[in-house]
Amino acid sequence: MPCQSEVVDFYSGRSIFITGATGFLGKILLEKLLRTCPDIKFICLLVRNKAGQDAKMRVQDLLNSRVFESLRLSQPELFCKVVPVSGDITLPGLGISESDMTMMSQNVSVAFHCAATVRFDEPLKSAVDLNMKGVKRMLDVCKKLKHLEVLIHVSTAYVNCLRPELNETIYPAVCDPSKLMNTLDWLDEGTVTALTKSLLNGLPNTYTYTKGLGEHVIRDESLPFPVAIIRPTIVTSSWKEPMPGWVDSINGPTGFVAGCAAGIFRTLYCHTHMITDLIPAEYPTNLMISAAWHTVEHRMPSLCVYTIGSSGLNPVYWSDLEKYIYPYMMKNPISMTLWPPGGSFKSSYVHHKIDMVLYHNLPAYTLDFLVRCCGKKPFFVKLHKKAAKAMDSLQFYTIREWRSRCDNSMSLVERLNNYDKQLFNFDPRTIDWKDYLCAYYLGIRRFILKDDLNTLPAARKHFRRLIIAQYTLRAVAVFLLARTVIRRSITAKTLWYSTLDILSKYAQKNYTIILLILLHLIIF
Repeated sequence: MPCQSEVVDFYSGRSIFITGATGFLGKILLEKLLRTCPDIKFICLLVRNKAGQDAKMRVQDLLNSRVFESLRLSQPELFCKVVPVSGDITLPGLGISESDMTMMSQNVSVAFHCAATVRFDEPLKSAVDLNMKGVKRMLDVCKKLKHLEVLIHVSTAYVNCLRPELNETIYPAVCDPSKLMNTLDWLDEGTVTALTKSLLNGLPNTYTYTKGLGEHVIRDESLPFPVAIIRPTIVTSSWKEPMPGWVDSINGPTGFVAGCAAGIFRTLYCHTHMITDLIPAEYPTNLMISAAWHTVEHRMPSLCVYTIGSSGLNPVYWSDLEKYIYPYMMKNPISMTLWPPGGSFKSSYVHHKIDMVLYHNLPAYTLDFLVRCCGKKPFFVKLHKKAAKAMDSLQFYTIREWRSRCDNSMSLVERLNNYDKQLFNFDPRTIDWKDYLCAYYLGIRRFILKDDLNTLPAARKHFRRLIIAQYTLRAVAVFLLARTVIRRSITAKTLWYSTLDILSKYAQKNYTIILLILLHLIIF
């Protein structure tokens, strides 16, 4: 009986090569391929040795992670198809051994390049090495794969972030990629750091800068195989696959939501009326898998760009994050929150900075003072500064909006049969934002803050105590302020006596008068 899925049928008997499989999207890609395409021959994962673990040990740890939980229970035999390949994208030839290279050359027909640094504050020299030279090294390896039919390269929609529309176009480069790579080889780190701002030429960070130039490295290369570039917008947790709300990265708004849930973050400078171009993690993953099939089976051009985002088709606004996530956060608090969850987006920069001082800086310094008094090493200010730096890196994206054009991606949706449209769904028009944002928060609670749902009863009890403490402290603060003002101001004292006189006239019960007398005695 023929397979209902043309995409699944395409991968049957094929061998795949993936870089960046230990990253967020890489894990979802690997899980999806194993689960939906069980007849794949094998999947080679490029993994570097790290912290005393070799590639084989790291892949074993990877397969033991939560994202593969369903597969471990239902089809553990599929893990035998995963082949660790020791290597590193910073090394010539990706550091792949001759024996592994021979094995891959004879078998691999589809390659996915997901490896990159996604840090916004990555030093330029390092970002170039990973996001530009790493691409060049990947292309050199792919040229040696005799049966390779397509390379899928993961970029970002924000390579064109200085334009109002995120089109599926490779615009002229801001500089010559080859000259940049060669020049940085002989410049020291200090000089490169000093030149970074002028080299970025208005771009917000080294990530978008090097990702954009990485695309030009591909375009300028003469390749014997076609390449599809996948440009996702802001990738957040999964919606439904491999499990609701799965996320293991605090990039983007995830870190802010986690901080708010923990009672740490109280403010973010953001224009709430603007669109935030979120996309659930399985959408770019499904597009990657489908684009490989489409490129080979329909003989697509040597280079094609696919943008995947929601802003142009099914927009969600920053205000929607507050509208849907905050009430869910209050109903489902975390068990170890330091203060009642809260925080909000501020459209006024001045308002945001005032709240930063009152709710971030002041508590951090106060807590460090108390920690010092106990003879311990202070850490709250340091932690706050690190978190503030991460939030500041988001500011470029929270006070601007773009429209992502997904013409090629939507054209590909129409090429899929009905079965594949369900199995490999990447149509942003199908996203129910209320449902998704609830899953997103619960995923952050479960996978980032490590708080399972079975802790909810205790967490709600703890949350009620914090609410009582919060309102008690506010009442005490208001009382002390009023007491100080009334004692030191004749006008305030006169107003207080007048208020007491009016209240006593309308008091119907003796205990009300007694309470007023006690309040007066406490203040004076």
